[in-house]
Amino acid sequence: MRERRRLLAVVGIALAGLLAVLGTKVLDRDHPYDPCPARKAAPPAETALMPAGLSFDEIGTVTRVRKDERNVMVQAVTTKPIDEVTVLIQDAVTAAGYRPAGMDNEGFEAEVFFTTGPYAAGLARVRRCESRWDIDLVLLDRNAAPSPTPRPTTVP
Repeated sequence: MRERRRLLAVVGIALAGLLAVLGTKVLDRDHPYDPCPARKAAPPAETALMPAGLSFDEIGTVTRVRKDERNVMVQAVTTKPIDEVTVLIQDAVTAAGYRPAGMDNEGFEAEVFFTTGPYAAGLARVRRCESRWDIDLVLLDRNAAPSPTPRPTTVP
């Protein structure tokens, strides 16, 4: 029985020591956890992938741009108020040749929708991250080759 108590005491002390070490690492006051780490501006090679006429100069900092066969995806950050950001995004995407198709602003996040011709062409989602807003924009690449098999747009 004594050996069992002694073993439990040793395990308890070891566990307490481990938790103390982990706690100081996790709760380090010199380097607190940041749910919204700083983002760097995207390199020029990435921003060159953005559609002609699309500029985030009035909105914020573009942090990443990707392009696939059909879409252009832009990530950005801003500290401007969400009501202003949604209007600026709408203006920027309109300047690139897309048309506004609606907006949903709930105050803590917002979506802005776009069309090109008769097709849905994109969405910008704005979400709060601490003291800034993260922007994710996906646009149909207007210069992409059309889909090889057209899809019906009406219900039979």
